[in-house]
Amino acid sequence: MANNLDNPAPGSLTWRLSSHPITLIFFLGFRISSLLVYLFGLRFTSNFILIFIITILLLAADFYYIKNIAGRRLVGLRWWNEVDPGTGDSHWVFESAEEGSRTENATDKRFFWLALYAQPVLWIALALLAIVWLEFIWLSLVGKCNPNFSQNKHPGSV
Repeated sequence: MANNLDNPAPGSLTWRLSSHPITLIFFLGFRISSLLVYLFGLRFTSNFILIFIITILLLAADFYYIKNIAGRRLVGLRWWNEVDPGTGDSHWVFESAEEGSRTENATDKRFFWLALYAQPVLWIALALLAIVWLEFIWLSLVGKCNPNFSQNKHPGSV
């Protein structure tokens, strides 16, 4: 049994197998911290605005870290927004690492994609709890945290 703990299988969810353990720990830290502040913020203060601001700042740091650091180092993805100077239209450019240009780590990929998809699901669950508990003011924060709720779609945009 101790041998399984000392030598986990490749791709298992343990940060020790990560190619970039510090990047992975910060990635998970930003992902988890916003949820923890939302869930346990009222234990330390009754100030909704303070909890709102701290949660939004943590989510902004999480977005920056995923976009510029974790996405590139853990799974080889990066993206940016380009604006056409003539029309003013903006579009997102997505880029992935060339096939074979980097060594893929199964642990990094599993952590990245699991955390990327799990967090919005948790925010949706928290929104449903806010509705059930009739705490509608918290929906404003949950709506900002879940990009599926707060996207501004223009008519005709995809």
